[in-house]
Amino acid sequence: MRRLIDTVLSRPSRLRDEERGATAVIVVLSLIALFGMIVLTVDVGQLLFKRRAMVNASDAAALAAAQSCAGLDDTDVPEGMADAFALDNVSVANSGAANIIDIAGCDGPPFGHVTVEYEMQQNLFFAGVLGFDGPAAVRTQATAGWGPAGEANPLPVVVYTGNDQGNCDIDEGMAIGVACYLWYDNDLFENSAFGFLNLCTESDPCSHGWDVDSGANCPNVGSSLRNDWIAGNWDGGPNNVNYPDPTYVCVVTGLSSDNWGELTQRVGDDLIFPVNDCATQVDNNGNIVGCDAFPNKYNIIGFIVLHLDAVLDSAAEWGGTAQTSCSPNNVDVTPGQIVPLSTFTGGQCPNGSTPSEVLDFEIEGEGQGSSPNWTYDDLNKQFTWTGPADRVDVDFDWWLDGECGQPPNNSSAVCIKVHTVEVRFGGSGVCEACPDFGLRAVRLCDQGYGTCPQDN
Repeated sequence: MRRLIDTVLSRPSRLRDEERGATAVIVVLSLIALFGMIVLTVDVGQLLFKRRAMVNASDAAALAAAQSCAGLDDTDVPEGMADAFALDNVSVANSGAANIIDIAGCDGPPFGHVTVEYEMQQNLFFAGVLGFDGPAAVRTQATAGWGPAGEANPLPVVVYTGNDQGNCDIDEGMAIGVACYLWYDNDLFENSAFGFLNLCTESDPCSHGWDVDSGANCPNVGSSLRNDWIAGNWDGGPNNVNYPDPTYVCVVTGLSSDNWGELTQRVGDDLIFPVNDCATQVDNNGNIVGCDAFPNKYNIIGFIVLHLDAVLDSAAEWGGTAQTSCSPNNVDVTPGQIVPLSTFTGGQCPNGSTPSEVLDFEIEGEGQGSSPNWTYDDLNKQFTWTGPADRVDVDFDWWLDGECGQPPNNSSAVCIKVHTVEVRFGGSGVCEACPDFGLRAVRLCDQGYGTCPQDN
């Protein structure tokens, strides 16, 4: 019995001796968990923080390279632009062998994309305790694409497609450095319209006129607001296009010399103009009226950048002579006599100037080929008399080109002289369907998900 009692009394001491090893195990496991939390907090946290910075660096680099490719400046090198913006965000970012790992369409087609890759090394402070070697590489990629801009803040002055407005054919892929003139003339635009349009969007604090329904009532816009638009003192917009769906924009009627004076202050600038497809412009009921009738609303299909060289807002500035008729009577002619049209004086005749163009030339009411007594030389603007000596009546219409080709008969007309510029990055909202008039936008995208702009 005594032995049993001794055994019972001695058991707690032995149990305490056996538990000493368990405590050590618990401490070791706790230390491992503690180091794990430290690694998560310090090393992994630093890696996540650096990765966020590297994502920003790669995004900025991709956008900068895309802007260069889209045509911001032909002297920019995409690789150099990418590096500059990546290093501005993370000073230790490096690209390894090459910063651009994929590129298509640079400095050429209206659509393209570029993919960049950058990395940095991050030291690991506690991860080595758990068997992880450092430093760790933080590597990120980004892709940006470009295409015609679907949004911009343009002038309130329209440009027509085609060449009815001047000497240049406003179309896709225009050559760089081409000198153009564009007429803003009531005889062209009709109904006291001179090419102004309403830039007020639905969200702007003014009378909405951009992207309206085809049959909407159009408000007028005062000269002061137009001046703000022309000067660039406007915080509204941006103005978007819906191509291939129509973007109807209200015509603004009336003429203000102040507006052309404000535009004169922009001479020397590269300016964004909205481009109208006159074939699909509409009247106030929303009916398509085409190019030969006055529209109530333009159909804007894109934007073009033109360098403004001059604003000529009077006949004294644009020069030349508008189309007119010269009808000298009793002109003495002899066999073989050459008569330059510039010799006809008085009234509405050339008075010493050689006409740029002659229309409907007649002698005694007969056109060329209907009389054997004379021939007409349109190259030199003269006729040769081949009949007997006589006195004849001569009739013809003529004009003399000025700074902007044939001058209009409207003394209120305005001619702006421009030249085409290189493809430019500007605006926003890549429009995959829009015609390419040389203004392009860029955006981040993902080739794998098919979100990069594509030429449709």
